[in-house]
Amino acid sequence: MKVQGCVLFIVLFSCVLSVPPVRSQQVEQPLWVQMEQGISQYDEGRLGDALKTFRLVVERDSSYANAHMWIGHVLAAEGEYEAARRKYEDALADGRNFFPGSERIEAYYSLAEVLMNMGDLELTRSYLERIFEEGRAEEFPPSRREALVNKFVSEGPDKALELYRLNDKAVRRAYQLYGELELREENYGKALEHLLFSIMTSLSLAIETRRGEDPGYLFVQTEMNPGLEGQFYTENTERLLIEARNDRRLSSYFDSIGLYRQLFLLGASLLGIDEAERAEKIWLLVTDNRAAGIWFEFAQRQIGNPDLEILPAALQYR
Repeated sequence: MKVQGCVLFIVLFSCVLSVPPVRSQQVEQPLWVQMEQGISQYDEGRLGDALKTFRLVVERDSSYANAHMWIGHVLAAEGEYEAARRKYEDALADGRNFFPGSERIEAYYSLAEVLMNMGDLELTRSYLERIFEEGRAEEFPPSRREALVNKFVSEGPDKALELYRLNDKAVRRAYQLYGELELREENYGKALEHLLFSIMTSLSLAIETRRGEDPGYLFVQTEMNPGLEGQFYTENTERLLIEARNDRRLSSYFDSIGLYRQLFLLGASLLGIDEAERAEKIWLLVTDNRAAGIWFEFAQRQIGNPDLEILPAALQYR
């Protein structure tokens, strides 16, 4: 009996040794979860952690274009513009996949902004054109573009907004960047056109938002006398801006796109084409809002004694 017990113990011990040990398996998070973590880290200013997270995503799936793009965002935030440019180009390379597909436009925007910061204005222009090609929903024929600009210059933003509404939000920022690019090269007429299209898009959105809140809302509340020549109407636009400042969503949106900065630059564009009186009327829209900060100060300095010497410094501010 003792021998049989010993044999049984040996058999059982051998069976235990033959069973592979249970290992704790760490389940990898889905890529989109890792991306969300990285974006949160970026938003919190933890750029080093965000960079590590996005690089881990690239290691797992090098075709994930969003991860390459966000690595570019981190590098750009650190002032590493050349490295950021390479990562944005990586994101846009053949075989990369954006989720959702509309993020591809965001990569073009980021690449254009980095190139502008690097001073490569010609290449910046080429990427802005790609944004227009891929993102524009509605093409404005040249004759209509010219008519809109002429109406604005001759009669002001009130008249332009009464007759035209621009709703192509996907390319609004491209117009803004294009306007800034043209200002840097002192192409004031082209700068005016592009900045006007950006601002008109934002103000059109504000009008539609107000109508959504109040179906009876009318943009034109102060009538414009059609018999007066040379009048530059801004009263209805001024009222819209005041209403937007009292609307949390619109106020936040205008702050996020730097609307008062754009208005200041639009005034500079008017001055550049020798329309000083009209430029001052646009700057008065900026000085009406003390919360516009540096743009309030810049615009106030231009009233009564306008010049373009301030423009290079103004373009450095965001």
